Amino acid sequence: MIDQQNVKNVILDLGGVLVDIEPSNTIEAFKRIMQPDIYESINWEDATEALCSMEVGKWDKSQFFGYFKKICKPSVIEEEIIDAWNAMVLEFPHERVEMVKSLAQKYNLFLLSNTNEIHISCFEQDFKNRYHIHLPDLFSKVFYSSEIGFRKPHAESFHYVLNHAGIIAEETVMVDDREDNCRMAESIGMQSIKVPENSGLEAVIGELL
Repeated sequence: MIDQQNVKNVILDLGGVLVDIEPSNTIEAFKRIMQPDIYESINWEDATEALCSMEVGKWDKSQFFGYFKKICKPSVIEEEIIDAWNAMVLEFPHERVEMVKSLAQKYNLFLLSNTNEIHISCFEQDFKNRYHIHLPDLFSKVFYSSEIGFRKPHAESFHYVLNHAGIIAEETVMVDDREDNCRMAESIGMQSIKVPENSGLEAVIGELL
């Protein structure tokens, strides 16, 4: 349990905490548009190079599309690649929106997510269509890895948030669904709350409110 008396700031992860994700959906979607011989031989662990490059802003969209066009069927267009890439992004449930609003009344609330510009466009537009508000408006500030140039669990990502938000590690709790992210946050002085796999913010909200 965290020490609520000393916590002034909460940093929330996005995928697996606020937004449900299912990476296997993207793998299946690419199966339909990739060249069969390449799909059968591809190492999806190696393919994470594309994901990581996008998530720290090293690749722009043209590099991203260039990578996938090489391994997709010749007839595949960019919109199909985008749809396949976004297939892993599911919904931001209404009850979690209300939880975020409640947290924002008690704490300085921030968002820190390993993500990329294509996914950002997808989930922010879906959120606006569904709830008629801008997702960033729920937070004091949002930090996307592709915009700050650092990914969790690298310490630089947490230091970046602390410095640019003007907050103190000892007064901050990180809420994340990955153990390595939580441990790194703790190593620089934060408290952390690990969200159990296949759950979401609702599984730990009682520790904060």
